[in-house]
Amino acid sequence: MILTPKKFSQFKDWNIDMILFSKDLSSTYSMMKLEKIIVPRKEKIKPADIPKKRSIVSKIRFVDGAVFFKDRVIKNDMNKSYLNDLLVSNINFEKGAFAVNEWGDIYASTDYTSYIIDTTKVIPEYLFLTLRCPAFMEYVAMVKPKGMKTRARYEFIKNFNIPVPSLPVQQKILNIYHTKLGEAEDNIKKGNNYSDGLLLNIQSGVSDFKKEVKKENVSSSILQIIPFTSTRRWEVGYIQKEGRLESVYNSFKYTEYRIKDLQVESLFGLSVKASLEQKKGMIPVLRMSNVINGELDFSELKYLPASCASTAKEPNKWILRKGDFLITRTNGSKDLVGKSAVFDSDDVYTYASYLIRYRFDTSIVLPEYVNILFMTPLVREQIAVMRRQGGGQYNLNSDEIGAIRIPVPSIPIQQDIVKRFNDAKDGAKVYYGKADECKTNALKNFEKEIFL
Repeated sequence: MILTPKKFSQFKDWNIDMILFSKDLSSTYSMMKLEKIIVPRKEKIKPADIPKKRSIVSKIRFVDGAVFFKDRVIKNDMNKSYLNDLLVSNINFEKGAFAVNEWGDIYASTDYTSYIIDTTKVIPEYLFLTLRCPAFMEYVAMVKPKGMKTRARYEFIKNFNIPVPSLPVQQKILNIYHTKLGEAEDNIKKGNNYSDGLLLNIQSGVSDFKKEVKKENVSSSILQIIPFTSTRRWEVGYIQKEGRLESVYNSFKYTEYRIKDLQVESLFGLSVKASLEQKKGMIPVLRMSNVINGELDFSELKYLPASCASTAKEPNKWILRKGDFLITRTNGSKDLVGKSAVFDSDDVYTYASYLIRYRFDTSIVLPEYVNILFMTPLVREQIAVMRRQGGGQYNLNSDEIGAIRIPVPSIPIQQDIVKRFNDAKDGAKVYYGKADECKTNALKNFEKEIFL
């Protein structure tokens, strides 16, 4: 490392890495310390004072700053965050665990700090994107004090300089960024249309079902009479919607099976705290966030001891094998609960508790065929009727998943459907690839504009 002269007065915070690191960030725009832009919001809330209807931050995803919420029993004080605050993970700031609050009043553990942004100096989104620039994040990672328990608190964050042009210039830069994102959205829509058309085409081969948007009959009274014999499940909303499924079941062109009739076994995943770091003896664990568009995304993994996935009687009890069908039983989004994927890797993986693993009788049905149908309106309509909401989450239990019905043709016909799907889905992937390229270029161009 090349050392450059530093004034003794710079050593006020005694972060030697930051002071001696020779690479300084520079820009054609004026640089400003973060302490002049953000200040900590010191509003700690007692558990008893947190409202019942609340949004509790579960995590902030490193790769894009997406925030995930999960309600839970609150035993400790929490930090409150307000609209347009910058919410930062004290532990993983340099990895990208920060976001601008777009939701209003939210609550996070004291491992997070909420910062008030001075909007007379910076547009919140401009600040967020500047902090996400690879040049800035690499710089932070280099100078952050090393150590497992090191926290990126305000005393550390405040010393960083970022480029701060005038507000009109910031908005102009953001407009260019959003134009590129608009191109990405156009490609995503084209990919979705391609995918939807493919799935509807496949569905039409096994079912005559056509989803119709019907207006609900609005009663003049808030009270409605439900026959006692209809209360098979004690949820009036379900009873009223259950009739919608008859049009699904009556549309099948092949023999009808329920999922529970097809399964050889099913098993909930592990409720074990996973680690971001893979240590000796650890294996990757798949979570609900790894199930995307009918496939498994292995790009963001956590790990747990391999011993957790075994018992004395069943050494491989929670170890996944090729052909295992995974379904998301819980999600904060109603459109994501019930999403599925087939495990097709030779590597050793286990899976978390919000996933259920199914193994089917492959003499009757192929897991890949089931997975395709789980993406069609034929199954999504059944999930829409069965899912329940509670604690800010949408849920499906194993009985409800087991009750899902699908048409099952012969194995050769299933094989043909799977082949047609795999051959054609690459067309959608072309559009999704272009969308990813546009998103990457949007941030690259943003970075080139503000950093030298």
